[in-house]
Amino acid sequence: MRKIIFIFLISIFLNCSSDIQKNFISLFVITEELEIGDNRVVLTALDENGNTLTNDLRFFLRKLDRNETIEIKNKSISSWPPNRNVFITKINFDEVGYWEFIVRNGKDEAKATVNVKQDSKILNVGDFIEPLNTPSIGEYNISEITTDINPNKDFYKHSIAEALSEKKPIFITFATPGLCVTGTCSPQLEELKKISNDYNDLIIIHIEIWKNFKEVMDKGDLSIGKLNDSVEKFGIKTEPWTFLINTEGKIKNRYQGFVESKELKTDLESIIEY
Repeated sequence: MRKIIFIFLISIFLNCSSDIQKNFISLFVITEELEIGDNRVVLTALDENGNTLTNDLRFFLRKLDRNETIEIKNKSISSWPPNRNVFITKINFDEVGYWEFIVRNGKDEAKATVNVKQDSKILNVGDFIEPLNTPSIGEYNISEITTDINPNKDFYKHSIAEALSEKKPIFITFATPGLCVTGTCSPQLEELKKISNDYNDLIIIHIEIWKNFKEVMDKGDLSIGKLNDSVEKFGIKTEPWTFLINTEGKIKNRYQGFVESKELKTDLESIIEY
């Protein structure tokens, strides 16, 4: 059985791309799936004590085999649980290979290198999703399809196939609150709950990572977990992941890790026809 690999993003972003510098600042690129074209990139800078930095930072980007360095000016600050600040930016990569992010704070500088690929194995912006028969409360008790201790039943009314047939915008989030290694799955669902009643034509679907999550929880052993079919179809290897789908069934945005409700609302309203 293929195992899913989780990334512990919150405590210190240890598995993110980074070149630790011998100075008082470190840079981490939280987004791991990067490919040619437009990408949503999440960055964080830490001081020597592991505290996130936000003030007086300038970010730059360059292809390692080029001399040109471009300053990243279009960025926003987002608050991640439990008490971390990250920077969100959109980058259009025009070539595969290794790229270097640079952060400067006065005289201090840190770098992080990422590998941009031709294609991501995870469904991306522009891809159409399949009409999958994912678990819903039409077939299961809600306790059988979610580890959320306070579930919003509306998140489990539709399978992906049923949601697509209604021709409405859809948020699909893959997360497992009861087994979440990153610590962001429950907070992610809470962000979606914040906007669930704001739009009459919005469908939100939560899908667990493991189809046998009760067995995994009882035995405390992730290695026996069996992936939900939709997790494999989307190509997901980390959690949480959230996707915004338009009325035609096309992915308009994808979000690795945590994403605040304000960003979700902004992206949703950009595709809603009033």
